[in-house]
Amino acid sequence: MSLTTPPIARLGVIGDVHAEDARLALALDHLHAAGVDRIICTGDVVDGSGCPETSLRLLQAHNVSTVRGNHDRWLLDNKVRHIADAHGQDDLEDASLAYLNSLPSAIELDTVAGRLLLCHGIGKNDLQKIWPGSTRMPMIQSPALDRIIEDGRYRYVINGHMHFRTMIHFDAMTLINAGTLKGEQWPGFMLIDFATEHITSFKFGSPEAKSQIEIARHMSILPEPEQVTWRDTQAFSGDWQPLTLH
Repeated sequence: MSLTTPPIARLGVIGDVHAEDARLALALDHLHAAGVDRIICTGDVVDGSGCPETSLRLLQAHNVSTVRGNHDRWLLDNKVRHIADAHGQDDLEDASLAYLNSLPSAIELDTVAGRLLLCHGIGKNDLQKIWPGSTRMPMIQSPALDRIIEDGRYRYVINGHMHFRTMIHFDAMTLINAGTLKGEQWPGFMLIDFATEHITSFKFGSPEAKSQIEIARHMSILPEPEQVTWRDTQAFSGDWQPLTLH
């Protein structure tokens, strides 16, 4: 008799880690306590002020479905090591290097609301960004994402790289950027309940706060009437009001 994994109802979402091992531990504990079915991560585990070795061990210990980010690829290729807080291969044990090298560029998951693609950028391109265009940032279109939308295989795409937690709605698909654990402006993580069609975004509390984890946003994962949806990225208009999840 073959066993199949049931589709995911409650999904924990962690964005780019950047060696924030302490925040990663808090996020993992919180999501497990919330009773998620699976936890995913958009990669960029290395290059940051914390400990990459501890971060990689945490992801493995908690069986987090993780994709490879461009910073992970750069470390493995020994490239772009001049950036701030860059790590080297000597910062990792052999087992962690092997784990980092084993990370795929994309992962497919089945949810109760449809199939999901997890990646760092867009698909196999870990440097690709998209942006509908706003007052602070011009449009970034993506033929690669347009092909994914046209193919119709995925109801959701979850990515990272932008460090900005947001949802971008298309007619047939929703893209969710998981953000990052790094920095002081928007660090956080999320829980998506596909059964109730809601998303909860969490932020890390200030040192004087009663709780180390606070709710930043709780909202429907479906587009609200006032939110724009697009056919694909070629339909971007350049006057988007960003939907913030932080």
